[in-house]
Amino acid sequence: MSQGQRPLSPHLEVYRPLTGSFTSILHRATNAALLGGMFVLAAWLGSVAAGGEVYQFVNGLLSSFVGRVALFGWTFCAFYSAAQWLRHFCWDLGYGFEIETAKRTGLIAVVCSALLTLAVWSLVILRGAS
Repeated sequence: MSQGQRPLSPHLEVYRPLTGSFTSILHRATNAALLGGMFVLAAWLGSVAAGGEVYQFVNGLLSSFVGRVALFGWTFCAFYSAAQWLRHFCWDLGYGFEIETAKRTGLIAVVCSALLTLAVWSLVILRGAS
């Protein structure tokens, strides 16, 4: 069979999204974002050690609109990573392998992460306003 006659694999448009694939992709994306956040945290800690103008600059970046959006996103990533860790720990113990249970716990992980993120940032905003 020549190269031009080979059958093509179905593309992503052919498949309908599944809860398992969504939570798996989200888990990988949030962990990649957390890796970036670790570099930002290291830079912030370095600026604390350096003090003065360096700290003011980095703190100004994190206090800006873009910085706060990034911090909000990293908060969600941290909660989602923790929820997925708990979910996988239950799997390690032998619980939650049924398809419906796996779907439900995946959705619970996403919803709880979003709610906890909103709760934390509501407190941050309320404390900042007073």
